[in-house]
Amino acid sequence: MIKQRLEKAPLYVLAVYASVFIFLTYTCAYAFRKPFTAAIYEGETFGGFDVKILYVLSEVIGYALSKFIGIRLLSSMKPNQRSYYIIGLMSISELALLGFASFPVPLKIVAIFLSGLPLGMIWGILISYIEGRRVSEVLNVGLSVALIISSGLVKTLGCFIMETFHVSEYRMPVITGAVCFPLMLICTYMLNQVPAPNRQDIVARTKRSPMNKAERKKFLHQFFLGICMLILFYGSLTVFRELRDSFAADIWKELNISGVFVFTQTEIPIAFFVLILMFLIVFIRNNRLALNIIYIIAIIGSTLMIISTLLYINGNISAIWWMVSSGLGMYMGYIPFTYLIERLIASLKVVSTAVFILYLADSFGYLGTTVVFLIKNFTSIEASWTTMLIYTAFGSGLISIVTVILIYSYFRKQLNTLTIVQNFTSND
Repeated sequence: MIKQRLEKAPLYVLAVYASVFIFLTYTCAYAFRKPFTAAIYEGETFGGFDVKILYVLSEVIGYALSKFIGIRLLSSMKPNQRSYYIIGLMSISELALLGFASFPVPLKIVAIFLSGLPLGMIWGILISYIEGRRVSEVLNVGLSVALIISSGLVKTLGCFIMETFHVSEYRMPVITGAVCFPLMLICTYMLNQVPAPNRQDIVARTKRSPMNKAERKKFLHQFFLGICMLILFYGSLTVFRELRDSFAADIWKELNISGVFVFTQTEIPIAFFVLILMFLIVFIRNNRLALNIIYIIAIIGSTLMIISTLLYINGNISAIWWMVSSGLGMYMGYIPFTYLIERLIASLKVVSTAVFILYLADSFGYLGTTVVFLIKNFTSIEASWTTMLIYTAFGSGLISIVTVILIYSYFRKQLNTLTIVQNFTSND
């Protein structure tokens, strides 16, 4: 009944409906993934290492592995399987969090790994609802908002549960997940009512379909250098984002800033500003123009990461303003990446799925994050989390600027070649 009404409804009704439930569903996923990082686990060690470092590293490894699994699994996923995947994956994560609350420390490390393992695929499933539509950018708004503020929201919820109900740091994550579980079931059902892209969508954005092994291999071979640059660009920003997000509690403590709402007060203005920028792209029908605007936004954002960090270390801006401005700069490249892939596929006129490219980039991004965490924690490097964030801001900013320029040059050549071929064919 709902699906039939949405098929007949104006396009803006579908856009609002899907955006809301995409946002809520992904926020529920964060309720399983991020609350444990709001705790400090102060003074607890295992094998000579701070247990929080081990927990975060274990969860990131699980999440990274999930991305590699998702490259194959989600690129071949059929539309009628989406809701089963969402419910099943989040249920596995909640069961693992129950183990995190109950097991001794060595098994807690395993439990948090198992909790992160299924969650890395939720994002790709939601992308499959979004891609290949005339309103893909509008639908991405819900996902974009969730990416920016959901982590802060669920960490705030976790802290509230601990402080109000005197719940331990280990039980808080599973309780937070349990609170959001019924909402997840409702949102998954509602999201599954979104109709498939229609004929007008396919004409505007090309057909999106599952890719088998041979198709994935052909796609990689055809655009190999460009895909490598996309992966490096997105990976560099992922490292900064994950460091800033997973150790936010520790960074705020080092900066002598506290409070339950500290996790959200920096993210809300970022979300507001980034979404204004994204709406600039929504109404641009010309895919190549949209691509150029995305490139410019990403370069400005990367430059902002570097300049704001320089201002902070020289004492020209406060810690809060640095966290806001450097985070804003990062998200100005990170959030439009989905839009970039969507417009690239539409411009290149290839039958594929955005999930394949996105998960390639995401998997290597989390692999890079894992390497950075390993270097920080298991070598002789002595640096606070704030210092690590400063270094990462410089590194991620510089890498992303260079790679955006290379991405622009590579795909500009590909698109020009495509235009020549099309013109030649039409003249024939």
